[in-house]
Amino acid sequence: MGKGGERVTSGLHDRVARYLAATGWLAPEEVGELGGLWRHPSSHNLLPVPNQLVEDGIDWQVITERVAMHEGAKVADVAARLRGRAVDIANLRAAKDIVIDDTIPYLAGVALVESSWTMLRSSATTALGQRALIRKYSEAGDDLIKAARMAHTRKGSFIIPILLPITEAAPDKESNKEESFPSMSITAVPEPPERRVMRTFAEALATLDKTVVQPEREPRADVDVELVRAGVSHQFVSALHRVLEQDSVDEFSAAFEWSPLGGPAPKGLSGTSIPTTASKRIEAVAKRLKSRKAPRVEEQFVGPIRGVERDHDADTGRVSVEVAHRGRTTRVSVNVSPAVLDEAWQWARERKTVVVNSRVQSQRDGLHAVSLDAITPLMLDVKPS
Repeated sequence: MGKGGERVTSGLHDRVARYLAATGWLAPEEVGELGGLWRHPSSHNLLPVPNQLVEDGIDWQVITERVAMHEGAKVADVAARLRGRAVDIANLRAAKDIVIDDTIPYLAGVALVESSWTMLRSSATTALGQRALIRKYSEAGDDLIKAARMAHTRKGSFIIPILLPITEAAPDKESNKEESFPSMSITAVPEPPERRVMRTFAEALATLDKTVVQPEREPRADVDVELVRAGVSHQFVSALHRVLEQDSVDEFSAAFEWSPLGGPAPKGLSGTSIPTTASKRIEAVAKRLKSRKAPRVEEQFVGPIRGVERDHDADTGRVSVEVAHRGRTTRVSVNVSPAVLDEAWQWARERKTVVVNSRVQSQRDGLHAVSLDAITPLMLDVKPS
């Protein structure tokens, strides 16, 4: 206990440090006996963080107030994120104008709960390896979502928050270096495996929206490769269709909340809405994926960029991508030309998910793509026909 009966939390300093590192703050170069000064590249302000923090003490209050001011958030919200577990959230919603008093017909509610579980479970499997048709769910994927929780419904028609606790990303000394010049290497913190599952869930919905829903026409078969690459499977689409075909539902939507303690939020994946007017198109995709063979996994890998490094002598470089390979996450390195290297800097800064299209070879330092420039961003934009 601290002075006056205040409770000293031994892990509170580490939790604050992980949060600051994940949200872009730069760790102190030197830490003294009492603590160190953190700074943010976008601000000249310094944030003192003592080595010992007292929960609800003066130092704690100063930290939460300054971080809240920097983020434009409420102090209470920042404090809750620092105290709570690292959790990614998918707020799933089934809505119709005639829904009254935040309720939904029981049958539709059951369909939403059952289908959302199938979609999450399918995402856990395809996050570890693309599947057009899942013949057997991945045991490793199932393990990642064992801790998933369903919270109370929220105001706003019928909203079910699905909470997935994630492994907190540890501060990375390299990732805390300020990116002052384009010639410097970029290193990102590892993506927690549970974050990979939730990101796959979000990207699967976003890709369905962009390639099947928004065009408002019968989806062409050539979009299936893009869908599978983004983590869409027959099981995922069939579960979504079961919700959309309910008479009491006009729309299915998912809004995602990304915990800063799991690393920077994925780019452009705040949420997606699928109207029931697209139900027939969704059903058509589900039928095609049931009979379609998945792309060869050993030639296509999807994941976030872990590092970008320039070869100063040749002005070329190498991009390291965190991918799933044989049911586990690993890294694959891709040699790139000067033009692609310049693009890779931007993809890394925007935290875009990328695709590696190449056979790989296993070497001492990991997997290496055989082909040059075999990397592109995971495309979520519809190309005009």
